[in-house]
Amino acid sequence: IGPDDYHKNTYRMSRNICLIPARGGSKRVPKKNIVDFLGKPLIAYTIEAAKNSGVFGEDIYVSSDSDEILEVATRFGAKTLKRPDEHATDTAGLDGVTLHLLESVGADNFDSLCMLMPNCPLRTGDDIRNSYKEFTDKNAKSMMSVLEYQWLYPFWALTERNNTLEFFFGKEYLTDSKNLPTVYCPSGAIRWVNVPNYLVEKAYYGKEITKFVLPFEHGVDIDTFDDLEMAKKMYPLVYSPKQ
Repeated sequence: IGPDDYHKNTYRMSRNICLIPARGGSKRVPKKNIVDFLGKPLIAYTIEAAKNSGVFGEDIYVSSDSDEILEVATRFGAKTLKRPDEHATDTAGLDGVTLHLLESVGADNFDSLCMLMPNCPLRTGDDIRNSYKEFTDKNAKSMMSVLEYQWLYPFWALTERNNTLEFFFGKEYLTDSKNLPTVYCPSGAIRWVNVPNYLVEKAYYGKEITKFVLPFEHGVDIDTFDDLEMAKKMYPLVYSPKQ
């Protein structure tokens, strides 16, 4: 089903809000959230994916301490919320930002909240819509998007002690990989929480977290200039028309 049909059939029955947290003080990539990414500010891709998902109506909010970021967010069709200074430091957590949003808009007005990190530009509207369907089908309290480990399988990790390499997880994992458990890497691309439960736990990493598996290329997380260049190379794999 398309986003228009999804909006008509689902959004009216469940009240969803989207939070895009975008602090202005990024260090490794200055102004990361609005850095140019193939002709548009990076955050624009997340706003557009949220809009294309069809599950939030007009309730797509960018929370930031930066007036410049908020201006860009408004230009691309998001609502904005100026973040207090105490939620804009290097050590401030996302839970404080989330609670500030819910206090500002009225938590009782919403059943579910989805947080989308703007440094994950390759997650699509379809990804958000499909994750919401799994979230509701499972009657989940919280959900995070994850990636399956690919060639960098964690059980083979090495660490160095006294100039000697050792297996980080121990030799018990040195077995045929198909005999090892499936493990996942968390992605900031999509997180869902049930609002009433979140107000009790006040944590995205609550007691009961379900997974939503993203294709590897959809979960690119930009923290460095190398990540930015990799995302540009992977963009055609996600957004180019299928042949």
